[in-house]
Amino acid sequence: MESSISNEMNQSETAIKIGDKHYDVEVSQVPYLASFASFEAKAHPDATHLVHGPIPLIDVALKGIELGYRHCFRSMPAELSQHHILSETYDFLGVDVLDGQSLDDIFTELKRCKIDLEPEYDYYFFIKGGKSKARDAAYKLLYLLFLGDFENETKDAAKMFNAVLFVVSHSATFKWRARVVIRAAYEERFVVSDKQSARLDHWVKEEERGNAGAAYESSTTEVESDDELYDDYYNSDWS
Repeated sequence: MESSISNEMNQSETAIKIGDKHYDVEVSQVPYLASFASFEAKAHPDATHLVHGPIPLIDVALKGIELGYRHCFRSMPAELSQHHILSETYDFLGVDVLDGQSLDDIFTELKRCKIDLEPEYDYYFFIKGGKSKARDAAYKLLYLLFLGDFENETKDAAKMFNAVLFVVSHSATFKWRARVVIRAAYEERFVVSDKQSARLDHWVKEEERGNAGAAYESSTTEVESDDELYDDYYNSDWS
């Protein structure tokens, strides 16, 4: 006997057909889908399936929510128009991508990729940076560039440039797609001076001026690096 929609909602994940694909969604993380499921359960108490029309890039959006927003860069081409659509989908779904964080908070998260020295007694210990957290923060930076409100254009543009420059200059952490899209978003959102362009260009490697960077990343899109596996373990409940 098939369970009703209301019974489905009592489970950790709810089965929803969106467009022509089936998804198991933890609707508590997606306010719009939670409201949709609740409405359908009340309007059609005997229904056993949730069906919703197509939502642009919903597969990428759900993957970002489940696995971390860094996967949005990996799952899409380095095309600004596609990332605009994804950010609009997150906004439509009511997902709090920024999690209440300001630009300063996001910049702090970006800098977590760096390895620090922590003193203890007469010794110093290396504290491994959090690359996964930093890469998630890079997507938040992109989202802020698209949909954020800036009270002081001049001051905020300067602060945002420093954050963008940090991403562009740390290629070991932030991969080609993220760096390209974030820079393009900044140049779309703010007026960029010749001096700023020169500073950004300084970090563009010769092989990335062509398609080498994209070709390399296309073969490694779904693979977590050793650093990320380390970060995921030590940020998990098992550590």
